[in-house]
Amino acid sequence: MEEVEPSSESGETEVHTGGELIVLNREHERYYDQLRGRIEKYMREKIGDTRAEKIAPYLLLAPDLFVLLARLAKDRRVPLRSKSIALAALVYFMSPLDIIPEFIAGPGGFIDDIIFAVLALNKMLVDVDEEIIHEHWNGDKNVVGIIRDVLSKADSLVGKSRFEMIKNVLKKRK
Repeated sequence: MEEVEPSSESGETEVHTGGELIVLNREHERYYDQLRGRIEKYMREKIGDTRAEKIAPYLLLAPDLFVLLARLAKDRRVPLRSKSIALAALVYFMSPLDIIPEFIAGPGGFIDDIIFAVLALNKMLVDVDEEIIHEHWNGDKNVVGIIRDVLSKADSLVGKSRFEMIKNVLKKRK
């Protein structure tokens, strides 16, 4: 069970999950909570829907990937090139107009955002020490393993043509 404790001094929220303390900046926490809530509601409503059940394990990565990218964009140890990639992925997350728009597909529309985020992180691994990425990761699985898993299944999650479109969007943001 998560326990959330607001910190009045710093504007940060402490989230205790299984004995682990995670500190989220106020702006990240709001988006994180909103995103996670929308995805959890979508998943409850779509039980039994084959397509939704296929993407469900990946949808819950969205809030953690968003927070990871935000933290990497703010980290002084991350080179400017990688920060710009992280910022592009954050903008893609928040943009209402993308390959699979959330306002049409509901939270299932976050699957392209997730794929864009892992493509961005995969690109960032060239310049950023893996330990820095792990340091900012809140998820319970190895983030590099998640990147590889999502990339290996991206074609089947969104279709080959949409996956190519997502890759092309990232190429344009170099």
